[in-house]
Amino acid sequence: MIRKKVPAIFLVLMGITFSFAGWGKTEELTANGDILQRIINLVVEDNPTVQSQRSLLEQIQALPNPGKGLDFEVSLRGGMATYVDEDDREIWAGPSASVGLEIPLFSSSRRKDRIMDRLTYAKELEKAKQDYLALKNSIISELLNKLKKLFALLNEKKKLEELKSFLISNTETLKQQVKTGVIKANDLWELTERIMDTETNIYNRSSELELLKREIAINLGGKKSGRLRQMLEELSVEYIGERRLE
Repeated sequence: MIRKKVPAIFLVLMGITFSFAGWGKTEELTANGDILQRIINLVVEDNPTVQSQRSLLEQIQALPNPGKGLDFEVSLRGGMATYVDEDDREIWAGPSASVGLEIPLFSSSRRKDRIMDRLTYAKELEKAKQDYLALKNSIISELLNKLKKLFALLNEKKKLEELKSFLISNTETLKQQVKTGVIKANDLWELTERIMDTETNIYNRSSELELLKREIAINLGGKKSGRLRQMLEELSVEYIGERRLE
């Protein structure tokens, strides 16, 4: 029974796809030097929409929670008062003012207001979290779909290169068979045509790969599109290397 090995890069891709149930900054993804992980980190961190949503979330988190702390009131009282100077035995009237800190008695209406404030805060915070998570996962999902397409093209190109190598290896054998009259020269020409067609297909796949890498880098790399392009090249080399070890 022949068993087909699954490239490690695909296992990593599947693991990352299922790992985005939490939310937070991409530092939580624990960059471990893996090229695929670093590509995801770069794309998420450099996306302006994700950055804006994360900033909004952090601003909401920085707000004081209305459900914490004691109720108190600062009061300012003012009015007129009568003053007596015992030394000069004078009496006059003048303004008076005082500042006080009061902790009011239990109030059902106040408690209701505080509960409503707390619920509103919790809802806004949760909504910001969910919006951030949804946006982040949307960007990552788009990236992973593009990478799956990239891997598919790399596989096609590799198989075509293997086919070309196999056909070329048979050329000398067919030449000898033509000389000895075992086969006709037309058979050799058909093989040559097939090799040429395979080379054309390899060229087409290479062009598609370059266009896809450029598209990913420009659309998802932002200001770091050049760096992302380099990382995609590294990923391609690593993927092909793993396929050769199968």
